[in-house]
Amino acid sequence: MQEQLQAAFDKIKGLPLTKTTRSELVQYFHFGKTSYTTPQGLILDVGLYTLAVNCPWTFEQANGETIKHSEVFMRKREPGLPSPKFDWKVPGANLRDQRLQGLVISSQALAIESAVVRDAYGITLTFVNGDRLILTPDLGKPQEEYWQLFSNSGDNFSIGVGAAGVVERR
Repeated sequence: MQEQLQAAFDKIKGLPLTKTTRSELVQYFHFGKTSYTTPQGLILDVGLYTLAVNCPWTFEQANGETIKHSEVFMRKREPGLPSPKFDWKVPGANLRDQRLQGLVISSQALAIESAVVRDAYGITLTFVNGDRLILTPDLGKPQEEYWQLFSNSGDNFSIGVGAAGVVERR
């Protein structure tokens, strides 16, 4: 299992973190660049590979700052008085979205240097600038999928981990 997961994450070594997106609690980290055409003909810029995370995670920056998955429930920082309505589900409305967007915009040095598979399906991705993305699934809270790494290049590569263990599709 360790070797299978390590081989999967070796696919993103050297690729930069180019984008982050979110759907409710699931955070998407996009590595590299490609495009995808929807059935309606809309062309979307996405990562060559996408890591979908539905478990606790922390992005530790080399400067000592951290971005945590729980910041999705915190209001974003804005000048003046905050908006009276706060809905964490709205993209860009929370602190996590704001901080991740700023991180990707401000740094082009976010290429993956190494990936380490840890116990309990945890993963540590280290970037060339010293930043680290650490996934720590809570096995006490079973999920269908804690995280999934998939390709957007049309090769149907996908590997994920959930309460039932490792699921790999090709």
